Amino acid sequence: MKKNLFQLIILINSIALLGIFFTQIYYVREAYNLMDEQFTGSVRIALKGVSDQMLNFELKKSGKKSGSNMENPPANLPDIHDLNLNLLNFKISEEFNCMKIGKGYEFAIIDLRDGSIVTGIYERYGKELVSSHHQVPMIGFFDSDHYVLSAYFPDERNLILMRMVNWIILSIIFAIILIIGFPYSLFIFNRQKKVSGMKSDFINNMTHEFKTPIATISLASEMLMKKSILEDPARTQRYAKIIFDENTRLQNHVEQILSVSLLERGQFRLKKREIDVHEIINEVIENFGLTVKERNGEIKTHYCANKFHIYADKVHLTNVITNLLDNANKYSPEAPWIRIGTQNTDRGLIISVEDRGIGISLENQQQIFKKLYRVPTGNIYNVKGFGIGLYYVKTIVEAHGGHINLKSELNKGSRFDVYLPFVLKSAKDYDQYETTDSSR
Repeated sequence: MKKNLFQLIILINSIALLGIFFTQIYYVREAYNLMDEQFTGSVRIALKGVSDQMLNFELKKSGKKSGSNMENPPANLPDIHDLNLNLLNFKISEEFNCMKIGKGYEFAIIDLRDGSIVTGIYERYGKELVSSHHQVPMIGFFDSDHYVLSAYFPDERNLILMRMVNWIILSIIFAIILIIGFPYSLFIFNRQKKVSGMKSDFINNMTHEFKTPIATISLASEMLMKKSILEDPARTQRYAKIIFDENTRLQNHVEQILSVSLLERGQFRLKKREIDVHEIINEVIENFGLTVKERNGEIKTHYCANKFHIYADKVHLTNVITNLLDNANKYSPEAPWIRIGTQNTDRGLIISVEDRGIGISLENQQQIFKKLYRVPTGNIYNVKGFGIGLYYVKTIVEAHGGHINLKSELNKGSRFDVYLPFVLKSAKDYDQYETTDSSR
């Protein structure tokens, strides 16, 4: 139901976005048409003013007055062919500047009877001047019914667009914001939804992981309170060991969660000292090996590193190796086969943990080092955890100036390669490494 509602919201918002987008295009188009009409009106007014000024000039030159009674026009009207072309050009330029029309035009006086050009300044657009919609009649001149003053703008569209360039830019900016902002909002919403789901899974897993040892401790404590149990030292010791083991398990869970919290706040500090990596690996295997043997599995070691002493935090490095071995065990549906090895590079040490488990798809490989992310386990339902193990591993390794690489293939297994430098430096000071273990 929630999924259908979410899809409906996306559909409605998408339709609204398209509506706004096309409405914006419509209004830009209407604005262009309006500016086109205003431009045409400005040109006509300018040309009409030029025609009147040229008539007044010719009348003054011939000694006649512009206010003569036009119902009984004088017999000797100004002749179109006698117009001063330079003066005409000057007047047109002056009027166009007043109207803020600018340059980039050609003009001519057209004889409407045969479409010929009487006079003008033009180069390539003679035919366009004859058919131009920017024309005004030369009223007051001899035989004026047949003559018009015409102007043509080769870049008329650009001139109009320049008049509305601010509105066009704003429209484009708003359209881009809508086009980018809406998908980005969906992406953020979807990501928050996934994070919320992962947090819910984390709380559920944490509740389960805490509930089991608490119930076991409660039951063992209840048994120890019985007189018959206290009288049997062997049974007492067994129940006491159960309490101790489950308490240790709880403590490890709490420490893991608190460690990640400190990592996020940047409040953790590495207590670095020289350590023997092989010794740490052997200690982890000794403590972890029983769990693997209970599933009829095995852990093999393959130490190729000649230099295996580094400066690192022993506790955190132990946790890193433990997490990697734990994952190799959990994600092996049958008897686990795990190999852990070391090898040297010029500047440090590589610890490799390999298994033959279910593997990790390429899609999930991009996500597994993120906090709270857990790889889907298919038909393996007993895999427990908080989804913070590999996030913790990556953070600790990088805090030591190292890197972690993953090579995995579905149904064939996974290999984690942890590179740690001999001397603690920033991870950016080191090149990416590529393992070349020919013994695999």
